Amino acid sequence: MKKRILIHILILISISFVIGLMFAVANWDTLTFGSLAIYFLQVASGIFLILVPPIYFNIYWLIPKYLVRKQYIRFGLIMSVVIIGWGSVIAYIEPWMDHYWFNQPKEEKNIESGILIMVFIMLITTLLNLSYKWFFQLSKINKIENDRLHLELSLLKNQINPHFFFNTLNNLYALSLEKSDETPSVILKLSEMMRYTIYDCKASKVSIAGEVTYLDNFIALQKMRHHKRGIITFKKEIENESIQIAPMILIVFLENAFKHGFDLIEKNAFLNFELKTTEKELYLCIENNFNDTISQNQSGIGLENVKRRLSLIYPNAHSLDIIKKDNEFIVELKLNLE
Repeated sequence: MKKRILIHILILISISFVIGLMFAVANWDTLTFGSLAIYFLQVASGIFLILVPPIYFNIYWLIPKYLVRKQYIRFGLIMSVVIIGWGSVIAYIEPWMDHYWFNQPKEEKNIESGILIMVFIMLITTLLNLSYKWFFQLSKINKIENDRLHLELSLLKNQINPHFFFNTLNNLYALSLEKSDETPSVILKLSEMMRYTIYDCKASKVSIAGEVTYLDNFIALQKMRHHKRGIITFKKEIENESIQIAPMILIVFLENAFKHGFDLIEKNAFLNFELKTTEKELYLCIENNFNDTISQNQSGIGLENVKRRLSLIYPNAHSLDIIKKDNEFIVELKLNLE
C-alpha cells in the first residue's frame, strides 16, 4: 500500500513538473532565470495541490466503496458533489494563485472552468483506475488458468499406464529363471525407458530422437513378448532428430494398439507403425487387428487422456483420426510443429 501511494505521488509530481515546465517555457522571454525557477516551482506545487485531494479521494474511497460494488447512483451523486465542490475551490484558488504568486491582475472566479477541470480529472482517474483493475484481474485470471492447465497436464502425464512395466518385469523374472542371454538386454532397455519417463519427460518438450528411442525400446520388448503371436513393423523417417514435441503422446497410441491387439490375440496378429517428421509436421499411423469380442470390455482412458493433452498442447495444430472397421483399428495423427 505504501509503495503504491509513493508511486502515485511520484507520478503526480512528474505530471506537475511537466505542466510547470510548459508554463515556464511559455514565459521564457518575459522572466529572468531566478524568477523563472520560482515561477516553475509555484506552478508545479499549485498543480500538485489541486490534483492530489480529488484523485486520492476518487481512487481510494469513491471507486472501491461505490463503483466497484455497483452502487452507481450513490457513486454518481457523490461524484457530482465532489466535482462541484472541489471545482468551486479551484475556481477560488486559481485567481488567488495568479494574483499573489504570478502578479497577475485579480480576476473574477470562474466556477465553470473549475468544474470542467474537475470533470476531466475525475473522468481520467476513474478510467485509469478501472483499466488498471481490469488488466490486473485479467492477468490474475490468466495466471490461474495457466497454473490449472499446467497442473492438469502434469496429472495427465503422470497417468501413463504402468501395465507395460509390470508385464515386462514378469517377463524379466521368467527370463532370469531360464538364465536367458536376453536378460541383460531387457534390463538395459527397461532401465533406459524408466530413466526417460522419470527424468527427461519432466520437460514440456523433448526431442523427437528421445521419443523414437523410447518407442524402439518399447517395440523391442513387445516383440520379445509376442514373437509367436504375429508380425510387428516399425517404419520411421525422421528428417531432424532435434525437433521438439510434447513427451509421452505417441506411446499412448502404440500402447493402445498392443492392449487391444497382441495382448488379446493368440495368433495371426499384426501391427504396422509408421512415423514421419519434417521440419513442419509429424505424421503417425498405426494399423492393427484386434479381438472385438474381448476388447469391448476394455477401457479407453488412455485415448481420452491423450486427446485432452493434444487439445491443451496443440490447440488448432493437430488432427486425429481413429477408424475402426471390421477387426482392424487405424489411428492417424498429424501435428503441426511450426
